[in-house]
Amino acid sequence: MRKHFTLQIVALPLLAALILSSCAGRNAKKDGRGDDMTGDTATIPSLEVIDSSDTMTLEGDIRGAEFIPQANLKTISFNYDRYELSEDSRGILQANATLLKARKEWTVLVEGHCDERGTTEYNLSLGQKRAKAVRDYYVRLGVAESSIGTISYGEEVPVCQEVTDACWQLNRRAETKIKAQ
Repeated sequence: MRKHFTLQIVALPLLAALILSSCAGRNAKKDGRGDDMTGDTATIPSLEVIDSSDTMTLEGDIRGAEFIPQANLKTISFNYDRYELSEDSRGILQANATLLKARKEWTVLVEGHCDERGTTEYNLSLGQKRAKAVRDYYVRLGVAESSIGTISYGEEVPVCQEVTDACWQLNRRAETKIKAQ
C-alpha cells in the first residue's frame, strides 16, 4: 500500500508537468517569434499625454443647461431602426446649420429619440447614433464642433403616445435645441 502511495506522489507532479509543457507549444506564434516581451523598448514611440481638460473640446458642454427649441431649427425624422440621414433630412440640416453658424453665441444640443419598439438599452443606443449623425453633419457643414453636444432619450420623451405607424414616425426624430449665452 505504501508503495502505491509513493508512486502517486511522484507520478502526479510528473504527469502535470508533462501536460503543461505540451500545451505551451500549441500557443506559440506560427512565425517563430513567440510572445517574448523582454525585447528592446527603445524603438517604441512615446505618446504625449495632455493633462488639461480645456483642450478636450470635441463636444459641447451640455451640463446644467436648459436647452429650448428655436422655431427656425427644424426637427428631422428617421426611418424605422435607422440612423442614416435621408436627402430630405440633409436639406433641413443645411438650413439649420446656416442659422447655427450665424449665431456663434449659441450652445447647441442635438437630442436623439426613438419610438417605443425595442428595449430601453437598444433605443438609447439608437437615439445616440441619431444624435451623433446629426452632430457630425453639422460639423461637416462648418458649425463649430465644440458648440454642439448630444444626448439620447431613447423612447423616454415621445411626442405622440398612440400605437400607430404615424405616431411612431413622429417619435423617431432628432431635435436641435439651443442655449443662448
